[in-house]
Amino acid sequence: MKRSIVCRIGITLITSFGIANAKTIVVNTVNNADFSPGQTNLVYALQLLADGDTINFAVPGAGVHTIDTPADGYPLITKNNITIDGYSQQQPGSAASPNTASLHETNNAQITICLSSENGNALSMYSAVTNFAGIDYPNLGFGDSEQAILGFFRATNAWVKGIAFLAAPSTSTSQAAGGVCKTICFAVDASDVSSLVCQGFHVSGCWFGVDPVTRHVAYMPDGVTVATPAICIATYGTGTNGTPGFPNIENMPGPGTIGVAAGSTNPRAEFNVFVTGYGFDSQGGPFRICGNFWGVLPDGSNLADISTLNGGTQQGDAFVEFGSSDGILIGTDGDGVNDADEGNLFGSYASSGIDVYFYGSQGKTVIAGNSFGVDIHGNSFGAGQLTKLVHHFDHDDTCEARFGSDFNGVSDALEANTVADSVLFDIDSTSTTNSHWVSMRGNSLTNTATPFASRPPIGDGQTSSDGQDVYANFIDITGINGALDIIPIIGAGTTTTSLTGACGKPAAAPYTRLVVDLYEADPAVGSFTFDTTALAIAHGTKLTIAVTYSKDTKPAITTITRTGSLTSLTVTNSTGPNFGIQKSSTVNGAYAYTAVAANGSASFTDTNNPTSFYRATGPSATGQTSPFSDVFTVP
Repeated sequence: MKRSIVCRIGITLITSFGIANAKTIVVNTVNNADFSPGQTNLVYALQLLADGDTINFAVPGAGVHTIDTPADGYPLITKNNITIDGYSQQQPGSAASPNTASLHETNNAQITICLSSENGNALSMYSAVTNFAGIDYPNLGFGDSEQAILGFFRATNAWVKGIAFLAAPSTSTSQAAGGVCKTICFAVDASDVSSLVCQGFHVSGCWFGVDPVTRHVAYMPDGVTVATPAICIATYGTGTNGTPGFPNIENMPGPGTIGVAAGSTNPRAEFNVFVTGYGFDSQGGPFRICGNFWGVLPDGSNLADISTLNGGTQQGDAFVEFGSSDGILIGTDGDGVNDADEGNLFGSYASSGIDVYFYGSQGKTVIAGNSFGVDIHGNSFGAGQLTKLVHHFDHDDTCEARFGSDFNGVSDALEANTVADSVLFDIDSTSTTNSHWVSMRGNSLTNTATPFASRPPIGDGQTSSDGQDVYANFIDITGINGALDIIPIIGAGTTTTSLTGACGKPAAAPYTRLVVDLYEADPAVGSFTFDTTALAIAHGTKLTIAVTYSKDTKPAITTITRTGSLTSLTVTNSTGPNFGIQKSSTVNGAYAYTAVAANGSASFTDTNNPTSFYRATGPSATGQTSPFSDVFTVP
């Protein structure tokens, strides 16, 4: 792939093409060398394509039909509004059918057409494009070593569905030996030639690296090497032909959809399954990545962990990667249509890996309604994984990223991400300002701290020397630097009617505003109810609700009553010799509290009259995460 930092891209024009003479071409043989009368193989079908055409399959015989890629690949696809439909295969004993199950159930699709480059054959994209166009493309996004099973150029509104794709880890052509198979490639024209950028492409209901017979990881004949493409779907920008040097990119790909299209009438039929080290590699946008399994088998419960398969030799950068991007949607769009069927299920890595990778400039991004590190039943794939959710999440100064719900009243609960056993995000050290906008609300996070207690949950899980853990300067959980005093301190002048204290210092821009919230602890699990009458909250007041998830076993005061001059306390989690109850006449300072009950006491009655403050003591908290909050306005 050719990577570069580029300027913003102009809006591309989507052209309408007539399809009055559209036809359906039916492939009825897997033999790509058979051109005898009555036989239509896939090579011939692609040669016959015109705008608006559909390629269907009716291959006789039972079972899955595997079609091997011919030497130097299939013809380049350049027509518009075409469909290649593997689900059209309906022959007796080999009828295909799309998935009907939800994202939280086993994918039940039956795929019986398989395009395979396990033989090492493929199409060199650069030569294919230049030969078709009759001109050189010095700044084309693809080289000859980037090789496709299905290659597209200029083609608008291409739709590939219901096909299994397998490949050797390395493919070769007459132009380049030892190439990289990128399965489906969408090549963009140069802006000084045309505005055609394969806009409107759609890949749905396909399986990559999954054996459609066994529904497990597909292997090469050696039984060890995984038969998954190096990259499943790829699309990159193309620079002008008249200007030398690849940084002069002007045409970028997009829009495109991987999975469920906006407003789909059959969203569950459009779920893809990826066993891959590198699923979608792209530049540009907007792109929809909706309704897919990544690194998880069709059963939704078993990992296909590319970091361990074949010794990890086929692991790539990330499940999805975006360069110089804008308008990226990963998951639920929250428009009230198909929202429950638009999330993604991301697996995890045993030997570290990344789910989402950004490089270059980044505009608006939404990651919502996805499951990271959990199966279809919500069970974690296992603690100790080193998966990073997002790499370089807010690289560009103009980045606007939302991770979770926008709380606009439409599908808010469905927009929440569920995360387990993962590192959250890191920030790129090359950013020149802190003007990024990131919203993270409504999510369910479990064990999202980094593997080491001295590192904050927002970071890359590495040492700070790499420049990525810049949040460590803001969140000092080690207590060593104490630079920002982020833990609030209750003041000595606090009474039952007046609460005073200190709450840190303003940080560098844009962290110049502090918000102080006051909470009453509620021991209830899964719900809460508070009597707020005494708070006299005015209509329209904005309040914040925050919940902290912790595996802390410290004791807590659960009941406190006052009868005459007697104060009675009840404490939970007060087993063992290291628990106790302490008392003070003031609320601030650790040295003001003295023990008033023996260690291990679960209850205490105080016979003294003065106003007092109590606390239950015990072992330090372990594994506590940051609090997560919601904001609402009082009706």
